[in-house]
Amino acid sequence: MTDTTGLVTASPAVVLDGVAAPLISFAQHLALLHKLLFGTDMVITSGKDSIHVASSLHGQGLALDIRTKDKTDAACVLLLSVLAYGGPENGIAVFDERALGDQAHIHVEYHGKV
Repeated sequence: MTDTTGLVTASPAVVLDGVAAPLISFAQHLALLHKLLFGTDMVITSGKDSIHVASSLHGQGLALDIRTKDKTDAACVLLLSVLAYGGPENGIAVFDERALGDQAHIHVEYHGKV
């Protein structure tokens, strides 16, 4: 999936249908910033798809994973800083899951507007 905001999915297997509208809207706005900062589209590697731990919010359409393997450490720090600034105000929790090796990503969850 590609849209005009620069938000793309890693493959056709990534399901964004059924993801909470506020989370999709946040991701689209973030993708615009991503395009400005890095000159590339922001890649979602998981939405309401894949197999996750039982407590995961992916199955409820309340979580997305953002690719990091295409970024330097400095670029990841910048993206995480943007998320740390804008996430909480929009009900978004952010988790740096880059320590997962080849499954490295940034995980974002929607918990509702505060």
